[in-house]
Amino acid sequence: MRKYLIVAIAALVAVAFTTVALAETPAATMKVTIKPKKAGTKKKPKNSSIELNIVNNDPKRTLGKLTITSPKTFTLSAKGLTKCDQATLENSGPDACPKASKVGGGSASALVGVNSPTTQPTPLTFDVTAVVLGPKKLGFFLAARELPINVLSPGQLKGRKLIITVPDAAQQPATGVYAGLKSIHTTLKAKKGKHFLASTTGCKKHKQAFSTVLSFINNGVSPAGNVTVKGSSKCS
Repeated sequence: MRKYLIVAIAALVAVAFTTVALAETPAATMKVTIKPKKAGTKKKPKNSSIELNIVNNDPKRTLGKLTITSPKTFTLSAKGLTKCDQATLENSGPDACPKASKVGGGSASALVGVNSPTTQPTPLTFDVTAVVLGPKKLGFFLAARELPINVLSPGQLKGRKLIITVPDAAQQPATGVYAGLKSIHTTLKAKKGKHFLASTTGCKKHKQAFSTVLSFINNGVSPAGNVTVKGSSKCS
């Protein structure tokens, strides 16, 4: 009886440790950096840069959309900035756009073939260029390093939200072959006269707090669903 009791206790301890380990691993994480730390005011917004680093801890999931929500003390607006024609960007790439319309860049890392039962997923890296397309529109041009994929990921500014849609060619580099998200890195900053792409108008509780919803699609091995990540940058 004592032997069975010891085994049962050991099993419970093992389950407890496993549960703690799982709880300590979030589905995704986000780091936000706003510069400068000293914030502006509503009357005098301060030209700023924003850097986002998102890591997805389940690379079998295929991203369909991400929605970034800014705090009330931070503004993203393309109004008054130099823009590029969307058709020009889609057909000829960022080099065909006015230099001033290019307002940031970064990279996105993925794995191709996450839904394949027979082959090992392979790396896929996109170089990302952010381009102004209109007062409330940003285009994120994705140029793959490993495959001949050059596509536009459209971004829409709605109030405090930036909604970015991942194009089908980035979700499925080949028909039925899905890519799983590993990470996203991007930096945005631009100024034209008194118009700023990113600006601060205050600082609440010494931080600029952001929230991002990662919307995943059903790719056959991982179901559709949303993951919310939060991150903040210190301010004063």
